[in-house]
Order: sequence, then C-alpha cells, then structure tokens
Amino acid sequence: MVEIYPYQQFGELFKFTTAQNVAVVVHVPLDGRWFPENPEIANVYDFFIETDKPSMGLDIRLKNTVLDILANFLKGNDAIIIYYCDPYDGKGYKRYLKFNRWFSTINDPTIEKQDREVIVKDLKIDENDNLVKTELTIYASILLRKSHLDYDSVIRLFHSGDLDKTGKL
Repeated sequence: MVEIYPYQQFGELFKFTTAQNVAVVVHVPLDGRWFPENPEIANVYDFFIETDKPSMGLDIRLKNTVLDILANFLKGNDAIIIYYCDPYDGKGYKRYLKFNRWFSTINDPTIEKQDREVIVKDLKIDENDNLVKTELTIYASILLRKSHLDYDSVIRLFHSGDLDKTGKL
C-alpha cells in the first residue's frame, strides 16, 4: 500500500502538510494557452507545486501524494495536464529529472507521460544595464489518459511545430 498525506481539495488547489511541517499546495488550473488553434481540445490544465519552505531530505509520501492527486485528477476530469519546469532560477533541468523519476514510479498504466524540450528566446539586462539576448531550454511534459478521446491529436500537436516557442509559454 502506497502511503500518502491526507489532502483537501479547494477547486483547482490541493493542500496538505508533510511530516516535516511543510505546507504544500498543488495547483491544477485550467489553461487555454496550449491548443488555441484547436478549441475542440478542452480540459487542458497546468500543474505546479508551491511550498512554504524547502523540504529537508527525501519524502516519499510527498511524491506519492502529488502523484495520487494528479492520477485522480486525470481520472475524474478526463483532463490533459501540461507542465513545464521553470528555468529562470537555473533549476529547470533538475526539476525535469526529478519529475521524470517521480512519474516512472506511477502505478497506473492508463496514464501516458511524454516529454518535449522547447527553446525560448529571452531578453535579460546585464550588470551594465545592457539588453542581452539569451536562449532558454524549457522542459515540458504532458499527462493524459491513454483512453482520452483526443489522445492521438493531442500527442501529435504537443510534439509538432517549431521548437522555438517564444511568446507561447
């Protein structure tokens, strides 16, 4: 039996507290940005986690609770969840690796996870107040049930097109 923390749902928010007294909020908001040219693909959600302080050490129950929330959300809403690992603090790739490890342990063969890397051009201001063009690699993933009505179209669209998604994320 997989151990999870008890959690409460408040609309698109799921809240729980860990054994280390870390307050965790899992956000799963509806997000219409992902398939704007395909309005027939509905129920597309974003996903991110907020904590009130960093957790100390490995907490298997935190991982299990987040996976339980996402699996139940996908089952209950016939949803598509797309998330990307924010690269702006330099930890995007580490988040990507962590979530890949987490999802490799999910015990639900009906859920599909696919990944994609996209390039975003960005402008930064350097220490001399000059604008500097940069490119960021963003790691994105999609989660959906293999039985989703739009499965084939969604997967094709997720992987299609120009790798430059500037202004689209």
